[in-house]
Amino acid sequence: MDGFVARLQRMLWIEEWLAHELLPALLPPLGLERHLAETKQHALTLRRILTALGEPHDPQPSDALPALAAEVVEPTDLLAQVEHLEIAAYTGLRSTANALGEDDISLRLTEIVEQEQHALERVERLTARLLAERVPHAEPVELG
Repeated sequence: MDGFVARLQRMLWIEEWLAHELLPALLPPLGLERHLAETKQHALTLRRILTALGEPHDPQPSDALPALAAEVVEPTDLLAQVEHLEIAAYTGLRSTANALGEDDISLRLTEIVEQEQHALERVERLTARLLAERVPHAEPVELG
């Protein structure tokens, strides 16, 4: 159970880092208001899960996101990588909750996984749109 709690606390730190550091910097240019609201809700859900487990809801630092942010240049690439990281982490946490017989927690984590999957889809559409805007449109070439 200790490892499960520690992983929940790290995800709480990640959600709060996203909500307070990364997403606000990207809001105006990328229009991520909805994603910011969902991220804040995920942090609140994690706090509630930790409280239900009788555990402190103290965020535990993770080096994963700051390391990604330092390596990735394009904001949408960073967001896509973050979404993949979150999906993997929450899927693992959900599996652990199931194994522990924590059905309510598993359900809450399933909801987060689904929201993260939708966020990834939105980021991928945004990336495609931004790339299309950057690529010069060539005149069609007639064949034949």
